[in-house]
Amino acid sequence: ASTHSRSHNVYWGQLVLKKNEGELEYLEWKDDLSAEVHTGESGPRLFAKPDNPDNCPVADYKEYAKRRPLDMLHDYDPLYLAPKPLCSIWDQIWYCRKSLTKAKMEKILKVI
Repeated sequence: ASTHSRSHNVYWGQLVLKKNEGELEYLEWKDDLSAEVHTGESGPRLFAKPDNPDNCPVADYKEYAKRRPLDMLHDYDPLYLAPKPLCSIWDQIWYCRKSLTKAKMEKILKVI
């Protein structure tokens, strides 16, 4: 939620897919990519919902990762990419190699 006002400056590496000892996958938020990792400290987490795949943030993250260009999966690449103008559900890649503009993001959020 705190990323709303600065969403156009959010990076791919700030949302990290991890697994806990119980083998349940989760997404963890990192505020600062340049900060060293300290054991015991962790950011907010979203856990997988294996019993509800249609409403699972981990499944959505994996699908989004799969539909991004392969060279846009580095830590400092933008998290939010602009959708390709002409794209079908059968295409492998759904997004361009440029970030979603702040104005377009604001339009989307108004609709939501």
